[in-house]
Amino acid sequence: MQKAQTIRKTTRNKKVYLDIHFQSSVKNWNGGVMLWPYLSVASGELKKWQLQRHQEENATGTIFATRLENLTPLKNKAQDWNMAASNQDNVIPKLCELIVAYALPLVDLFEDTDQAVQFMVANGVAFNEHFDTRHQNLPIDFLCCFGSTALAQKAFDNYLLQQKLTGSAKRFYEEMAAKGEAANRVVTDNTMRAAYRNQLTING
Repeated sequence: MQKAQTIRKTTRNKKVYLDIHFQSSVKNWNGGVMLWPYLSVASGELKKWQLQRHQEENATGTIFATRLENLTPLKNKAQDWNMAASNQDNVIPKLCELIVAYALPLVDLFEDTDQAVQFMVANGVAFNEHFDTRHQNLPIDFLCCFGSTALAQKAFDNYLLQQKLTGSAKRFYEEMAAKGEAANRVVTDNTMRAAYRNQLTING
């Protein structure tokens, strides 16, 4: 896709797809062709649900997104993948190995959306032992769309407890109740906004 800048793997049930987008540096030259792989999991069905449920014109159906390396032992490292011709025999096999070992298992998880919902209720987005879940958002809309409000509430309760974000959630809810809107001051406010508009409560 996109002139080979993006590769996509779709679940057999066609409900969820995984994209890996290879962003290219504008400073590339013959001896340095840098790529940065970004991974996202999304659903067309979720996007339709967001459009209908929230009249969200900019709905994307995104469930989860991160740099590929963050799911691997290379997590939190600014890894540049130099795809210059002289490097390709070394770099491409390593990159393919990471995709097979750490990205494709996400497709397996989402083959059964009920299983994926139950996994996130218990574990949030801790998809493997390498991924650092701090400051990561919980896909509330996915949990409501493919699960239920009750399951989303349980996942939200666990998320606030595990991430120690109850105070942040209360601050965000109070601002929403008073003003009808709240600014995103921290990354996880995206979770609070999704929880608020899906009428989840803060328990704690």
